[in-house]
Amino acid sequence: MPPEKVRLRIRNLAKAVLVSGQAYQDPKDALNEFVSNAADEYAEAYRTGERIRVVLRRKGRYPAIIVDDVGRGMSRDRLREVAQSLFESSKAGDSKTLGEKAIGMLAFQQLGQRCDLVSRTADSSETWTLPLERGKATAILEQERRRMRQVPGTSVYLSDLDPDVLRVLTQRKVVDYLRSRRGPGLARGDYEIEVIEGSSSEIVLPERPDGVRLTVPSRNTLWGRVEFAIYVAPSDGKRRRVAVVGRAGTSVVDDLTELDEFDCAPWNSDQVSGQVIFESLQQSAGRRAILRDREAFPLFVEAVKAIEPAVSRTVERVSKDVDAQTADRLSDQSAAYSDESSRNSRIWTIQCSPLGARFRVRVASLTATLPLQTVGMASVRASHLRALMMRFSRQMVPPQEIATSKGQDQTLEAPVVSRPSCPTRTRRMRAAGSMTTRASSSSTKHTLTI
Repeated sequence: MPPEKVRLRIRNLAKAVLVSGQAYQDPKDALNEFVSNAADEYAEAYRTGERIRVVLRRKGRYPAIIVDDVGRGMSRDRLREVAQSLFESSKAGDSKTLGEKAIGMLAFQQLGQRCDLVSRTADSSETWTLPLERGKATAILEQERRRMRQVPGTSVYLSDLDPDVLRVLTQRKVVDYLRSRRGPGLARGDYEIEVIEGSSSEIVLPERPDGVRLTVPSRNTLWGRVEFAIYVAPSDGKRRRVAVVGRAGTSVVDDLTELDEFDCAPWNSDQVSGQVIFESLQQSAGRRAILRDREAFPLFVEAVKAIEPAVSRTVERVSKDVDAQTADRLSDQSAAYSDESSRNSRIWTIQCSPLGARFRVRVASLTATLPLQTVGMASVRASHLRALMMRFSRQMVPPQEIATSKGQDQTLEAPVVSRPSCPTRTRRMRAAGSMTTRASSSSTKHTLTI
């Protein structure tokens, strides 16, 4: 029998729609699709610096997520075209935009049961809505009466959310995710993103790389230019990574080491951060992987491998510089400590009255009255003695001149003050050092090595 040409046909369109919308590993990836649509709208209109608002309503009887832009909006005819052009994106081939498969709006099925596209154009006062439901291949296009927009633009309402989505999509997690995934576009000022939950509002700011920036020239390929923004910093326990950026300033892969070709030094040293930008790279449907095609991907690998030696040399140089600086700092600290110990090494001999009396002593410019708790000998540093004097003093007395010199014994006679000792102070003074008692019938002698 002769060969037969067989046309592929989707028999269950509703199931195909459902499967296409559930190709995302993380609910945040699905939410990012609607942020990408808003960013593409601004790019197609050649508008920069406009704001995208993500409103999280996780509490209440009807929780919802709203993604809002103030772009050109969509008319009734445009909404109908969007619904009837799945898998045929009008943005395919446009380097300014990210969309290319026309299935991004189906991502709502990863989040909840329903998605309402509410939009209005600048040349009309009418607001139209296109409601979509999970697993259904039909939608009803109608004029919106309850959520009419006052300005042109589009609002996406995601409702009837799954319980796990409400737990995962917190304001903090969404802000951190968008900072990582959309950092290049935010840094260029293509748009702004504001995440709102309740009365809390936060602007997503791009990450600021730290360290030494390498001067790496871009590399021209048959599929476009590969650009590098690489930074090398000392190892300090902080995780650093190099992101791979594709079209529209969106990260294709957050960490270069996710690719087996680069899961090695210097990329996994936690000292290298930045971006590798190649707009010809294509993303998988779930937006979390690079398509390993036969054209652009091999050129990308070749370009990154070419700069590895320069990055490795910079990592080694930074590490050596930090080690030398650390050694010098430790040496200086050791010398300073030795000098301080030598200056503060003095022997004070204090003659005072029996147990329970109080004595006066002056160290440097400080004069205070301290309780005499236990007779004996204690070895403390000068700074500790000053701290004890300040802690236990109850009244300041006029300075009493004491001629001191390094290495000499100084004797101070103090009158007896009839005041009982305090048990709490006794415990504190004992904690200052080990004491031994050498008492006589008339007086007590204390020797403190400072």
